Amino acid sequence: AGGAEGAAGGAAADGLAATGGGGRRGLPAQGPSGVATPAAGPCGADRHPDFRIGMVLPWVDGGVDGTRHTPAWFPHLAATAAHSSLLVDWVILHEGSLALPPAARPPNVFLFDVQPGGIARLFAARLSGALGLATDEARALEQRMLLMFGKWPRLVAEYKPAYGHIFSRWLGNYTHWGYTDFDTIVGQLPRFIERSELTEHHIVTYSFGDTEAVYLRGQWTVHRNTPGVNRLWRQCSHLSDGLLHELSLKVAHLRKMEAAGKANYHKRFLSAEGCYSYKAAHTRTVRIKVATKQFVGMGKQAAHVYALGGAIWRCDRELAPSEVDELLAVTKPACGYALLGVQSPVGQPERQTISGSGCGGWMPSEYRMCAPHLRAAGGHSLVLHDGEVFSQRVESDPAVHALGGACHEGAFFHMQEWKKRWARDGAANVDPEARFDAFRISESGIHAIPGMLRVKYP
Repeated sequence: AGGAEGAAGGAAADGLAATGGGGRRGLPAQGPSGVATPAAGPCGADRHPDFRIGMVLPWVDGGVDGTRHTPAWFPHLAATAAHSSLLVDWVILHEGSLALPPAARPPNVFLFDVQPGGIARLFAARLSGALGLATDEARALEQRMLLMFGKWPRLVAEYKPAYGHIFSRWLGNYTHWGYTDFDTIVGQLPRFIERSELTEHHIVTYSFGDTEAVYLRGQWTVHRNTPGVNRLWRQCSHLSDGLLHELSLKVAHLRKMEAAGKANYHKRFLSAEGCYSYKAAHTRTVRIKVATKQFVGMGKQAAHVYALGGAIWRCDRELAPSEVDELLAVTKPACGYALLGVQSPVGQPERQTISGSGCGGWMPSEYRMCAPHLRAAGGHSLVLHDGEVFSQRVESDPAVHALGGACHEGAFFHMQEWKKRWARDGAANVDPEARFDAFRISESGIHAIPGMLRVKYP
């Protein structure tokens, strides 16, 4: 783990404080700030001998009213991430204080404080260097990013495809890196991540079953950590040769809207689900897999999501206490090295005809890749290679179904539309009695499970 210690040590030398755990492949077991490692995860101190995935999450607060607005569910994300410590780390960069309570400090969640404005400066420096910008251009890029990230923090997600390059100093000892979102609750990822996904594919992304839409999901996309893969982002003009121009258009649009007195307006946000997905899929040397393994909160749903024993279960109703006990009894830690997954192929792959209509209405039409005949097909994964798309029917292991089919286990839950109905930081919708690693989620918020209440810390 010398490479990782060197990268993290360099961060400390530059004044970037870190807390969290790690060890072996990945970040060091003691953070560069000298903070001791918390207790080991559910698989003990064990780490997979062959693979380590670093999921990068930059957090820009954007508290224009002078207060911080870290999501109230952040401790729940961190605590549930512990159950994937065998295989996955979360590398979270933030600006200023970002504390986690004692019960939500797992050994595989690292917090790096880059100080106010540090994320914009990091993005600008790394992108300027990669693109060979002149000094005045690099200065202009930094100023525009400082302005736009401060006004609209979500813009950091536009640069997700370049995270492998931007955050390379933190990722040097990982076999894979990925991007994800803060509005996720994590299940037992080592149960769902397959060895073949990590060895046979350059990029793997998890969908919620919308198989007809062929693109890389912002909630979970993992990349092989190689120079070739980490340069794919440069094929998108708005991230490379057109970066400064696109940012100038964003600034001009911002000024125009502010001058008109508008607070809420359409942003010039160019999602990685558009250009980057299309370019990666049409790069002949790149092999991509799209698998249905996530749950999502969308629309009016009767579903309830349970975080229990490290697993994420989506159930078609709120469970009785005896059913919660039954569900907990069938939930076991995922600590095996084999990474066999929970999906098995059925039959042979089928080549699909792709069109530019029938999906992805939020992205430019020239980047849409749609297979409308797979709509609601369910039980399919996709493989993209040499510009072609193949679908593969799969069936799930019976172990991921429980209570007579009323509950199903998934890799993680994405709050998506549900959390948009909550207060800005979700504090009013998160039950303070809910344990960080055992709770229920509905469209109205995060709830305590009777008999599983949170221990209070001073």
